[in-house]
Amino acid sequence: MGILLFFTTCTFKNENHKVKDLSKTDFVYIQDNKFKLKGKEFFPIMLNYVICFRKTANSYCISPIKEYENPEIFETNTLDSIDIQCNAHLQLIKEMGFNSIRLVFDRVNYDNLKYYYIADNQKLYLDENFTEISNALERFLKIAANHDIKVMLLIKPPVENKELENFTIRILEKFSKNPGIFSYDFFNEPLYFDNVDKSPDKMLREKKDAFKIVKGWKEMMIKYAPNQLFTIGFSEPIEVFEWDPKILPVDFISFHTYNPLRVPNEIYWYSKYINKPWMIGETALPADGDSISYDNQRQFMKEVYERIIDCGGSGLGWWEFQEIPNTHFEAHYTGILNHKGITITKDGKYKIIGTVKPAVNEIANFKNYKKKACKCLPNYYNMMGYHNFVLKGKVINESNGKPIEGAVIRGWNEYWTVGMNTFTDEKGQFSLFSNDICVHFEISAPGMSRKALYITNNYLPSYYHNIKYNDLIQKDLEYHQISYTSFLKAQNILNDKNDVNNNRSIIFNFDSTLFNKSYFQGSLGIIKLDDLKLE
Repeated sequence: MGILLFFTTCTFKNENHKVKDLSKTDFVYIQDNKFKLKGKEFFPIMLNYVICFRKTANSYCISPIKEYENPEIFETNTLDSIDIQCNAHLQLIKEMGFNSIRLVFDRVNYDNLKYYYIADNQKLYLDENFTEISNALERFLKIAANHDIKVMLLIKPPVENKELENFTIRILEKFSKNPGIFSYDFFNEPLYFDNVDKSPDKMLREKKDAFKIVKGWKEMMIKYAPNQLFTIGFSEPIEVFEWDPKILPVDFISFHTYNPLRVPNEIYWYSKYINKPWMIGETALPADGDSISYDNQRQFMKEVYERIIDCGGSGLGWWEFQEIPNTHFEAHYTGILNHKGITITKDGKYKIIGTVKPAVNEIANFKNYKKKACKCLPNYYNMMGYHNFVLKGKVINESNGKPIEGAVIRGWNEYWTVGMNTFTDEKGQFSLFSNDICVHFEISAPGMSRKALYITNNYLPSYYHNIKYNDLIQKDLEYHQISYTSFLKAQNILNDKNDVNNNRSIIFNFDSTLFNKSYFQGSLGIIKLDDLKLE
């Protein structure tokens, strides 16, 4: 197995090998797989907040993106007025119950291999304009600190690029003594954004290469920012094919999960098979108040928090501060504020365009929840309820023949347009359900090798029927198009306004009879994986 480099106590060794105790400082640290701050548990309730750079008369500064508040224009154009808007947002964020933000600072562009931020119509180059960039960030961090809000700083990943690496080092050095940054997020969803210019069958990075990259980042953190933590924004469990969270030497796991059919199951998988502290860095249920009610969104936030606690997690991050119009449904309506009406901070000092959605009312109740068992839900092995085909098989360790539990099996159809995945059970067995015929496959497990296959299977009817392949429906249905509501046991309760007992915890209460069906079945046989050896 690989070398696991993460802090499990409140001490660390810096480059001079001196041990420092962080328990009496304002830095967040990890102890016993939990975040701690001054000896007490710190549970990040985090809101994702997207920023941009602005050019004012005398300087550059960080501003909320244009889409926040009035999405058609920037409401403010002077340094002082931008500060006021940032203060208004951060005070409201604190009042809503969030204690931290994930500052989306990674929206970097490039031309002729030179990287820059956009500031109105100007370019702020990472090298030449570092002073302006870092001073603007420092100014924003002071505002966040004034509102007692910790920051996870999402940066552009310095993947095999010297310019980005140098910029990262300079940022780490400049803010190494700033406890307002509790963590750096070095890469947002490598599953989707690593080798993004390549076709699906070419988007491959060996696990060993990913380990070397992250090991280098860990060394950067120890040398230049030893007081702070670092993570990667992992996506769904198929990250294990390349950026395997079990072997990567991050301090903690931060993962992103959205569709309610997937959320509780991906929480379960990460908690059971990744031996590091973890939190959700992004989640949300989009709610427009119509097709998905605000009450459903409120209930989703409640159940996600409870699932995190039940499964031993250490934080919850919501995407995002405010709705983003003119995007797809999920991006548009996940914001915790809409664009209707006006919200006034409790002290009457600030007015913000938009109304806070009821989901935030759940945050005040978080502290009252008592931990329960982390149960495996009925759709764990067929999260999206696919029902046309099923492929069965088994994954074993090639060196000893033992079954591998928690392995991830991913299948795609011929044109890579629809993918689906499942996991192995304690016997190493799996059932990969799909609505279209799968021919491309990847299989791996935490800390194990990866295997890619191209197989055309002979399917047989699962039971007697006269249905033909070509008559099967929903072949092109992928998870963004699949609603969770049709899989619930008690759909009528969701919008029952007369439910005075608040007995509506049913978003993750799936009907077990809907997840073990198929018209045709085939076999992938026995798949062998090796232990991954890292130097």
